[in-house]
Amino acid sequence: MRIYLSLPFKIMGLLMTLLLVASISLTYLWVGESNQNYAFQQKKLHDKDRQQVQLIRDMLRTRVESWFESFLHFQANYSQNAGDIASFMEREFEYLQFEWHINNLWLLGGEGKLYFSTSKSTPDYIYNDALKALKTQSSSSFIRCLDECQQLITMPVLTHAGDMLVLSIGSSLIETLAALNRSTFAKLAILSADSVFNKSENLVNLKVKMPISFSNQEYIQNILAQLPVELKISELLDGGYRFENEQGAYLLSLTAVDPELGNQTYFLFVRDISEQALAHRRYQNKVFFISISVVVLCSVTLILLSMQFRKRLLLLAAQLPLLAGKKYRQFRTFKFAKSHLFIDEIELLQDSACLLADELESMDRKIELNTRELENIAMYDRLTGLPNRNMLNHQLKKQLASLRRDSNKIVVMLLDFDKFRKINDTHGHKMGDSFLAQAARRIRGSLRDSDMLFRFGGDEFVMVFVEKAMMEGAPILAAKIIESLREPIAVEELLFYSSCSIGITSTNNADILVDDLVRQSDIAMYASKDSGGGQYSTFTNNMLTAVLRKVELENEVRNALDQSQFSFALQPQVNIDSGKLIGFEALLRWVHPQRGFIPPDEFIPLIESSENMLRIGYWGLKKTFEILQKLDELGHPGLKIAVNLSASQFLDPDLLPFLREQVRVFRRSPSQIELELTERTVVADIEHTLDTMRQLKDMGFIFSIDDFGTGYSSLSYLKQMPVDIIKIDRSFVSGMNDNSADMQIVSSTIAMVQNLGMKVVAEGIETSAQFKLLSQLKCEIGQGYFISRPIPERDLFLSLPYKLKSGVWDDLDKISKP
Repeated sequence: MRIYLSLPFKIMGLLMTLLLVASISLTYLWVGESNQNYAFQQKKLHDKDRQQVQLIRDMLRTRVESWFESFLHFQANYSQNAGDIASFMEREFEYLQFEWHINNLWLLGGEGKLYFSTSKSTPDYIYNDALKALKTQSSSSFIRCLDECQQLITMPVLTHAGDMLVLSIGSSLIETLAALNRSTFAKLAILSADSVFNKSENLVNLKVKMPISFSNQEYIQNILAQLPVELKISELLDGGYRFENEQGAYLLSLTAVDPELGNQTYFLFVRDISEQALAHRRYQNKVFFISISVVVLCSVTLILLSMQFRKRLLLLAAQLPLLAGKKYRQFRTFKFAKSHLFIDEIELLQDSACLLADELESMDRKIELNTRELENIAMYDRLTGLPNRNMLNHQLKKQLASLRRDSNKIVVMLLDFDKFRKINDTHGHKMGDSFLAQAARRIRGSLRDSDMLFRFGGDEFVMVFVEKAMMEGAPILAAKIIESLREPIAVEELLFYSSCSIGITSTNNADILVDDLVRQSDIAMYASKDSGGGQYSTFTNNMLTAVLRKVELENEVRNALDQSQFSFALQPQVNIDSGKLIGFEALLRWVHPQRGFIPPDEFIPLIESSENMLRIGYWGLKKTFEILQKLDELGHPGLKIAVNLSASQFLDPDLLPFLREQVRVFRRSPSQIELELTERTVVADIEHTLDTMRQLKDMGFIFSIDDFGTGYSSLSYLKQMPVDIIKIDRSFVSGMNDNSADMQIVSSTIAMVQNLGMKVVAEGIETSAQFKLLSQLKCEIGQGYFISRPIPERDLFLSLPYKLKSGVWDDLDKISKP
């Protein structure tokens, strides 16, 4: 979980952290520099002590050497020979002891002969120093500590007689220590070890050998007792050691008594640096105080400066969520405190927030208005003002949900106008929209207030109402609506007579899907249309089975085309007078691999308006060209084949290019192809039909009208069309011998068609009496079972040699004459 931390605190914390780090860093550098300076001053004191030791030694040595040289040089009667000098030394020794702190004197000759000595025994180093002095003819000075420490000065002496002697002078270090004390103001002592050791050993191995006074010895012993046991001699030799106790602060340093000899004896300097240490601590305390003060002062300043920004940011942070919640009135209750002199980023942000609030509020109002308008558009039809399909789905879901609580049933009725397209085609869509608006009002007038009316789309309307489970009011209401719509509808001084088809379905099952319920009413409505229109039908499962069968059949037709299950059966057409074979009518046949032969009347109506019908139509045209080519190859040229064109294929824009391509590929005369059209196809779109027929006629194709007399075609249309053949329907031919009405129809049709310059084909001739009567009525061409049943394509080419005799079909030449 993330923790909230205010922005000013973040900034202040970051700045204070940076300030603290900078302050600590500077303080550390400052204190470090101070400690370095402090240590450097101590090192300078340590080095100064060494220099003072050497300076005072050299000074005392020079003074002693000068006195003796002066004395021996000016007192000639005392320096004639070694004996005179020895006598002088003996006589003046007490004076030298008192004034010059001379402890011992030795006078030696060139061969190491001892002429004079104040000591009971002469150490070996006296003889060694004398030999070096004679050899180098220069003086030397060493400090040696045996029982006590003394400075030994060895100098060559030349007598007036020209003899070279060596004078060794041993003086006490008291004068040296006194001079060091006066010059350094340090407590002094001489420390020495009992045995040989190195500089890395601890200081406790050294003992006080010669303090400058007894009080000084106690002081030195006290200091040495408080030093750390692990303190090394080398530390004191290199830079000294700073030591603090309750009495004060001290600087201890060691200097070798005689560095040239490398002996184990050292001068110990103990300086009281309490004042310097106190001053150093005060200085560091000031540094810490200044650093802390700066941090505290800057922190307080940052806090005071950020408080105002923090208040404004908190105010802004409290306001902005109100914008997200669209609480504009509460947003405006907050008041901003603005500066009179300066404008900063927060004030700009606050002003922007106010502008944003105004824009958002205005936008929300517009969105709310647009949302309402979109809801109306989404849920209501703009033309009729009725609820649309979306609202239908919404209401049906609500009604279905209520079935779980009530024992009612929902009734859905779907209404569709019959031949509404004619209104759009002849008067335009604007007139059609006005018709629908008027019709919607009339339908609404037939419903109760509790009934719901929806525009489903196009010229389809849906009515929904709830009734008791045992009531059957839907058929009564449907009949009432159908009857009301039979009355003409006035639109702009025009009267439109129309009819409608209604499909009814009902359910008391709350689990049924909305789409299924609407689909059932749609299926029932199409059942009404298929029954002639102007009526209502109630949905049954048989209707659904028929629809499913149609879908299944469409899929099977598609597979049948891919698997070459379709073929033609060809029924001969002959000249009635001569019996001569003129051609064939190609009849479609489907042999299913499982269900066997399927009659065209079973599947053609189901696929008539589908894409499969187009595919079958183009397959049939190409097949016709192939059959004609085969007949020519077998020696039967000039025959023609009549093939039916469906309405969808005849209106297809690809028909003309397809036929041109087939004529080019097969090199057939288009006059051998008779394109059969039904009256329904001809009047579907008369202008387009006439244009297409003229173009095909110009290409050489011939036309025939099939089932003439069963439709509602106008003779004026027939006169305009480039039709070559009229085919009389079998229903009139079969009854003309027994029914005078049918006889008059056939006779009148033959006379009328021949007067128009067309030929007549009589279909369905099943008896010789029908054949002879048609011959008497001057009918040119006939076909039917009496002449020949349809012959499968695969059998036609084998049977032609047996059926044709000099071009006459079978034995018709014997009965063709009355």
